[in-house]
Amino acid sequence: MTQSQQQWHYLQPALDIRIFAYDFLRRTFLHEPAASYLETVAAAGFIEHFPFAGENKAIRQGVHEVQDYLQTNNATDAKTYSQLHWDYTRLFIGPYQLPAPLWESAYVSEKRLLFQESTFHVRCEYAQYGFLAPNHHKEADDHLGLELDFMYQLACLASEKGHEQPAAVREILNNSQLFLTNHLLNWVPALARDIRQHASTGFYRGMASLLTGYLALDVQILGELLSNEVFCDPPLLAVNSPPILK
Repeated sequence: MTQSQQQWHYLQPALDIRIFAYDFLRRTFLHEPAASYLETVAAAGFIEHFPFAGENKAIRQGVHEVQDYLQTNNATDAKTYSQLHWDYTRLFIGPYQLPAPLWESAYVSEKRLLFQESTFHVRCEYAQYGFLAPNHHKEADDHLGLELDFMYQLACLASEKGHEQPAAVREILNNSQLFLTNHLLNWVPALARDIRQHASTGFYRGMASLLTGYLALDVQILGELLSNEVFCDPPLLAVNSPPILK
């Protein structure tokens, strides 16, 4: 095993965790909860073992709230299913005024309008990697579920490139960090406060805390990954440096 492969062996688990976390978060906020999704979340050991629940206060709070809700409500019960569907619909879809709209432009524009400048900035970010929102002609590209899906796709791409393309992986991780800083972290904390204030279930109150905790932590994780020597450029020799070999 080469030195590069050894270094990658220690980095891979961090990349795998990011794939798992963003896959879970995108499924949580992109659509109403499917029965199969609720069964997975309610499975023994799933939510309590969400990454970094022991190290991050917001993640730990979110995990406990979701866990408490699922312990007192049977996830496979029709009543629970209906309750969670209505909570998602009322918060994020309508028919009444949305207490927590899931679009970045609704939080960064003065009049909380969709399809604003931020929407097209996000679309350009997606286009760099050949991604196109499935309903871009009808739904704003800066929906939370789509932004989380973009982070998931980048995490998968970084893992696929692996140790054989460290420069490409570094670029992907750097762009992931920039997208987090310039987009998700620029509005999700305000969204999470609205969700926690208006959600009628501990499930979505907990998911809001888990979301903000993980996003804030992932910026640090990406910084640590990018500082690893596997992504560092080799030192350049001075132009007039004396020859090493004689």
